Amino acid sequence: AKLEWDVYADQQFIDDTPDMPDVKAFPLDVERVAQFIAQGNIVAWTQGRCEIGPRALGNRSILAAPFSGGTRDRLNVIKKRESFRPVAPICLEEEVERHFHWSGPSPHMMYFQKVKNADLQAIMHVDATARAQTITARQNPRMHALLSAFSKATGAGVLCNTSLNFNGTGFINRTSDLYKYCKDTGIEAFVYNDKFCIIDH
Repeated sequence: AKLEWDVYADQQFIDDTPDMPDVKAFPLDVERVAQFIAQGNIVAWTQGRCEIGPRALGNRSILAAPFSGGTRDRLNVIKKRESFRPVAPICLEEEVERHFHWSGPSPHMMYFQKVKNADLQAIMHVDATARAQTITARQNPRMHALLSAFSKATGAGVLCNTSLNFNGTGFINRTSDLYKYCKDTGIEAFVYNDKFCIIDH
């Protein structure tokens, strides 16, 4: 038998419609989300099915601007990790040569690359490397659209991307858990289905 394998073939997201009295929900507009992230906010992002495996590849991700070491520090606090731990970037494939010493695809975040763009402080290891994931419109159209909007807003189609999960558990996959996680960690907003939700912390 032939199998059609895809990294985004795990469980569908479940909207269990929790009460969220301090949330303002808007129709999902990637340009609005990109501007929000560019302003220094962090967004918990869920789209489509979960990834298979332990890595966030753009469907269950915590996203942030890649320009400040302080952002890396905040993400490590959110993730309850040591402060020295690096945060991986997710990048438009068509821009990867501009930001990294790499050409072509790296869709599964398997390889390390030297960082060209010194502005990407949040995703740079101490040896000036990163383990980037590249994205194409065919591979993940919604994430590609968000990265394109972020590139338009900031000049770099790159975001910090770390896995959206409670410490020691699998990916967050229902609205009530998504809301609780953002409330507990101070994440400013979250995306699910076709909604962009900003929390009044």
